[in-house]
Amino acid sequence: MSKQLIKRVVYPVFKSKPDFLIIGAQKAGTTSLYRYLSQHPQVLENNTWKEIHYFDKPENYAKGFGWYLGSFPSKFKKKYKLTCDATPCYLYFKHIPQLIKQDLGNIKMIAVLREPVARAYSSWQMHHSFVNSIHENLKAIADERSFAEAIEQELYLEYNTAKYPYDYIDRGKYVEQLENYYNYFDIESILILNVEEFRENLESVLNRVCNFLKLENFTQDKIYDFYNQKHNVGKYKYSKTPDDEATIELLKKYFAPFNEKLYYILGTRYNW
Repeated sequence: MSKQLIKRVVYPVFKSKPDFLIIGAQKAGTTSLYRYLSQHPQVLENNTWKEIHYFDKPENYAKGFGWYLGSFPSKFKKKYKLTCDATPCYLYFKHIPQLIKQDLGNIKMIAVLREPVARAYSSWQMHHSFVNSIHENLKAIADERSFAEAIEQELYLEYNTAKYPYDYIDRGKYVEQLENYYNYFDIESILILNVEEFRENLESVLNRVCNFLKLENFTQDKIYDFYNQKHNVGKYKYSKTPDDEATIELLKKYFAPFNEKLYYILGTRYNW
């Protein structure tokens, strides 16, 4: 029997599906959340990297649902534990909620949001740092532009989305992304977190996550251990230039109405 046939026929019988998704946002602490949850005694890690990129990459989706299930443990190994796909691109692309609904049904999801200007700047820093990378796969997604140039092109000019697919601005319009998800899923099925809450009260946030997923809370010892853990910390921090500062102020004004709409649909306010 070929590997393709095994994945298509056998995997749906023996492999487990994800029990919940971490859908985004990019550069908003999803790696940390996944790493925390993977240390929970009632959660089992994927067989592969946390970001499976099944629903957002057409070349992966074309491989079929059996290919997707290959990233998860067998039902025998999983038993009563939970598994997760944590791909932060899922929040952004408009077509994805329909695919998730179609393939996984009414699954629980978690979205971690970050102040959109800080998120955009962090994303640019990462991609800009790849310019001098010795790794060809990173150089291929490098952004050689300054932050000001990148934002100016996205705001005011026609720019080549194939060459510059970063969408620093649009990825921060969370209200549009969540409204798109709410067309397919109940509000109660998506837990919304603010990454700032992780810094302010990690225990409270993780208790909310455990309650949402119907897991036992982490022990105090484990919470204390988490405070000493750091995940996916960028090594690409730059000092802000005057142009960076001016662009950041411009973006804060730009995002203000989008943030207000977000606060309205969430029924809460962030310090953005």
